[in-house]
Amino acid sequence: MKRCSVVYLNARRLSDFEEQKATIEDFCKYKFEIKTIFHDTVSPVVVPEKRPAYREMLSYCSAHGVDNVILYNLPEWLKRPDIFLITVRDLDDAGIALYWAVGDCIGGGLEIESRRDAVRSFAAYLEQVITRIRKSQEVPSGGRAARRPGRPCALDEKGIAELIAARKQGKSIGELCRQFSVSRSTISKILVDYPELKGEWKGSRPGQGGREGESSGIKTDDK
Repeated sequence: MKRCSVVYLNARRLSDFEEQKATIEDFCKYKFEIKTIFHDTVSPVVVPEKRPAYREMLSYCSAHGVDNVILYNLPEWLKRPDIFLITVRDLDDAGIALYWAVGDCIGGGLEIESRRDAVRSFAAYLEQVITRIRKSQEVPSGGRAARRPGRPCALDEKGIAELIAARKQGKSIGELCRQFSVSRSTISKILVDYPELKGEWKGSRPGQGGREGESSGIKTDDK
């Protein structure tokens, strides 16, 4: 026996409406009897309570005892999670089971209560994910923004200026490594424009006992 239902669509172009309507009619063919179709033409970001046809649909379901609502495309609804969650809460509070004709992965079958449980659980999980994402993006209590993925810069501009000043005052490379918690390679890169501060290379050079091209990249005497 087919279950009584209504359809809600929000399509601004007539061609989109006709395409969505045909898809839903095919989806409902052996499962649902469509009593009527409610059609809004508002922006997708408009909240449900401000959509005229949506409010009319809720009133119709309440007045006629309809407890199944068919929507068009679940992935499209999930692009706006806040709108999705509001809609699920509204219709669940009204005792209505929700279905999508395209991309419906929620499960629960065609029984009203099991379907409502499945949609409710899916919405709760989505809300938890959104909460975790928002918390991860919050600025920590210390006031610094969360670190971006990838390797951080060894020193900021202030740190680089302080390192150069310390080197000019006679600090050795080793002392700079310890003081600023950076590697000799990093210091070498920072001092590339200050050859007078880099010192001499350690290790073998071509013709001095090592293999040709071999060099440690570390300055001699830490000067």
